[in-house]
Amino acid sequence: MTKENYTENMLTIEVEESEEVINIKLLGKSIDRTPGAFITPILNRALEKSSADKKELVLNFLDLKFMNSSTVAPLVKILDRAKRGDNRVTILYHKNLNWQELSFSALIVFQTRDQRIQIKGI
Repeated sequence: MTKENYTENMLTIEVEESEEVINIKLLGKSIDRTPGAFITPILNRALEKSSADKKELVLNFLDLKFMNSSTVAPLVKILDRAKRGDNRVTILYHKNLNWQELSFSALIVFQTRDQRIQIKGI
């Protein structure tokens, strides 16, 4: 199992890879005006690796304290790429946190019938 951490300002992204899954956990707060400059390269590498290695990609937002609306754009782009490809992607969020429910329930449009892409409120 490999693990890498990336931090910029108040946001930390942990990337942990096992034999079957690439798990990306976002911690802290995503408050930058252009968070895509930091987030997108990390998500793109993980998506490419998950496709090449046939691994599920899990984006875990359960420990994220806050995310501004600018953070949604990089997620939309990665979900769009995944939907057009053969990736398996799951987004995990807290459905009982109002701000997370509002942000992530809008991403349900990317879910696929074959459950390759899932948006799960826990």
